[in-house]
Amino acid sequence: MKNIDFRTILIYFLTVLVLILLIVIRQMAGSSKEPLEIGKEIIKQPISELKNIEPRGIIGLIIDDFGYRNDEISNGFLLLDAKLTCAIIPGHAHSRAFGRKAVENGHEVIVHMPMENLGKNKGEKEFVLKTGMDPDSVTFRVNKAFDEIPEAIGLNNHQGSKATSDSLLMNHLGSVLKKRNKFFIDSRTTSETVAEKTISSLNVSTTRRNIFLDNELDSAKITKQFMSLVNIAERDGSAIGIGHIKVETLDVLREQIPLIKEQGFKFEFVSKMLD
Repeated sequence: MKNIDFRTILIYFLTVLVLILLIVIRQMAGSSKEPLEIGKEIIKQPISELKNIEPRGIIGLIIDDFGYRNDEISNGFLLLDAKLTCAIIPGHAHSRAFGRKAVENGHEVIVHMPMENLGKNKGEKEFVLKTGMDPDSVTFRVNKAFDEIPEAIGLNNHQGSKATSDSLLMNHLGSVLKKRNKFFIDSRTTSETVAEKTISSLNVSTTRRNIFLDNELDSAKITKQFMSLVNIAERDGSAIGIGHIKVETLDVLREQIPLIKEQGFKFEFVSKMLD
């Protein structure tokens, strides 16, 4: 009887031991599947959230005319889910403060420099760059603008259909930008512009806008212009659009930016898109 009881106990313990080993082995096998499950979750994420995937195109958005106002419309642009290049006109009530606010909200800032127009220039008389100006006058006005908006890392032209067609004036401007290590964006307010070519020849980083979004303040037309910008970005790899602080422009961008990002396009600071 004693021998039988011992064998029974031994078999019982061996059986329990085998069951425990099987349970441990099964748990170890189950844990090895976790990386595969994580991988499946990553694949389900939207294209815009995936890393190391080339975007369909890179889009730069410059919003002109900050400085005039400080309201829900100007603030609304700063809340858009995209990197913006905020072009601030010097000499206005909110110019200095808005430079700080834009940077605090994660955007970059450039000076929106008033320049002589073929028509009549309005406002900013102490900043307007005019044909026939001597180098010292150009230097004084450009430095004054950057001193007022110290967050600015570059400059584009406000109006300037006459100024940007004058190679001598653009040469003076380019010399100041080179000394201050700032870049230049040609807004291309005229087909006769020589600004980009002249300033680039001085080894100043430059580029130009591709599309004006809101020459006509109609939501359907702004949307059409925005889609043209997207198409150029896909065709050429990148494109730059300029809009203004208008409620129609803000509404279109609020609607379209999330949709375009989901389609695989990337919004980038213009300072990262220089030639």
